[in-house]
Amino acid sequence: MAALAAGCSSEKPVAGPVRSAGNPFGVDETKPLEVVVAEDWGAYGAAAYRKKYAKAVVTSTPTKQLKDLLESRFAAGSPPDVVLNVGPKALPTGHLVAENQLENLEELLKAPSWSDENATIQDAFLPGLLDAGRYDGTLRALNYIATVYGFWYSALLFQQKNWDVPATWPELLALGTEMKAAGVGPFAYAGVHPYYVFEAVLTLAAKTGGHDVVKRIDNLEDGAWKDESVTRAITAFGELARRGLLAKGTTELDHLASQTLLMKSKAGLLPCGNWLENEMKPVIPANFGLSVFGIPPLDTSAALPRGLHVAPTAPFVVPVKAKNPEGGFDYLRAMLSKEVAAQVTSESNQLTVVRGAADGLEIGTALRSARDLLTAAGDQVITWYFADWYPELGRTAGEATGQFLAGGIRADEWTARIQAAADKVKQDHGVTKYHRD
Repeated sequence: MAALAAGCSSEKPVAGPVRSAGNPFGVDETKPLEVVVAEDWGAYGAAAYRKKYAKAVVTSTPTKQLKDLLESRFAAGSPPDVVLNVGPKALPTGHLVAENQLENLEELLKAPSWSDENATIQDAFLPGLLDAGRYDGTLRALNYIATVYGFWYSALLFQQKNWDVPATWPELLALGTEMKAAGVGPFAYAGVHPYYVFEAVLTLAAKTGGHDVVKRIDNLEDGAWKDESVTRAITAFGELARRGLLAKGTTELDHLASQTLLMKSKAGLLPCGNWLENEMKPVIPANFGLSVFGIPPLDTSAALPRGLHVAPTAPFVVPVKAKNPEGGFDYLRAMLSKEVAAQVTSESNQLTVVRGAADGLEIGTALRSARDLLTAAGDQVITWYFADWYPELGRTAGEATGQFLAGGIRADEWTARIQAAADKVKQDHGVTKYHRD
């Protein structure tokens, strides 16, 4: 029977495409590629892919209903080859990871760049922005958009009032005093959504004490929220309230109302991410000069004086059961080329994780100032993930910060409340825990 089987099996196995620097994943150029994206710019890599693999049929489907469209397809084992998984209807990435539904993307990082075979994909990334997609040390999602946070202001108003961008916290307090004297509410934030101002507090803590401050918080280490750098940061923000430098009524405002105060120059400073321009574009006055600067360090002893909070968002994933995972990997390689990333920035007015992709582009003051801060930050980019890993802990931190600035709790109560919430998560065996190195 063995001899008969051998005789009947005379056909030689068909060799797949040869892997090379130009085709590192062995893509079959005749295979179709299916891309499903929650934002139109997620399909911008299709043109580059079609140009390289002219025989391939590339289908890109934009949808705001990712979960409704794809949940059953993942369950049935017939997902697309690439998914841009973002938005209110995004699939739960952690759940897909737990079910082993997503490819390990570490191999992608070692591959040659799309447009420069002497550089790797990992070389293309801005520093410190890969961990957001890692689960238990393995890259399962590639977060593509780099959101820069800081204090936003009107360059025109600063010019008219002869105000300088503060370089330290004492200078910030002095600027706030000048703004108040000029009839401008110095510091506004969304009191209804206080996570925005909490983000600024934690950024200041990390600038003061270094990357380990937020790493210990992410890793739920005992007493992480009692770190001296965190205490100093929340105390510094309390000084804004104590000196009367908060814009009138800001503790009761939602994000749009607080942002409108800035646009009307009734507030001088606002903590926010660089989506601000896109969100408020219809009401930004002419020549307003919307710009951002980094949270000023407490003093000259800061561990990360150029530290800048940058949140990598908008994850791409390649499903394990995709029909063309090799094509999916190469599609991501195309998206990470400078050419495609520059197109994303030009047309969506957002920064990407691709190093230098926004250099030389004609962009407005808002995105240009965010880009320049990101470039200057280098390896001092500040990231944290606990609020995504443990959403209830993130909500507690934001709510406690809002209550503190409104005068409802003291700084030591703020610390105790968030530390207790972190301890609760750590002790809950029903919550999946994550770790960052």
